[in-house]
Amino acid sequence: MTDAGMNSREYLASGYNCAQSVLKAVLEEKGVFFDEAMSSSSGFGGGIAGEGKTCGAVSGAIMAIGVLNGLRSKDVVQSKERTYKISSILIERLKEKFKTTQCYELIGVDMKDPEARKAARERGVFSDQCSEFVATAVRIVLDLFSQ
Repeated sequence: MTDAGMNSREYLASGYNCAQSVLKAVLEEKGVFFDEAMSSSSGFGGGIAGEGKTCGAVSGAIMAIGVLNGLRSKDVVQSKERTYKISSILIERLKEKFKTTQCYELIGVDMKDPEARKAARERGVFSDQCSEFVATAVRIVLDLFSQ
C-alpha cells in the first residue's frame, strides 16, 4: 500500500471523516494540500451528513479530482467535463471492487443513530471496512493522476 493510502487510514483513525481522510491524503501526496480542504469536506462523512448516501471516501476523492484537474486547466467548462469523466472512472472502479458506493449499503450502519455508530465502532466497522474504502479511493485517484 502507498504511503498516501496508509496516511488516509491514519487520518480516519484520528477522527477525520472518510471524505477528509481521502482529500487530505491525496492533496498532500500531490503537494497541493491547503488547510481549508479539511473544513470544506467536513460535511461529507457518513454518506453526506450522516445520511448514508454516497460514501464519504467517494466524495473526498471527487473533491480531490476536482482540485487536481483544476490545476491542469483554467477553462471552467473543460475542467468540469474532465472532472466528470475522471470521477466516473473512479466510481466505476469502486463499484467493481465493492459493488456500491452508498455508505449504508457498504457498512449497513444508520449513521444518524448514535447507538448504531457506537456499536459499529466497537465491532471495528470504521477501522476495518471504512479504512479499506478510504485507502482504495486514494489509490485509484493517484493512479488516475499518474498517467
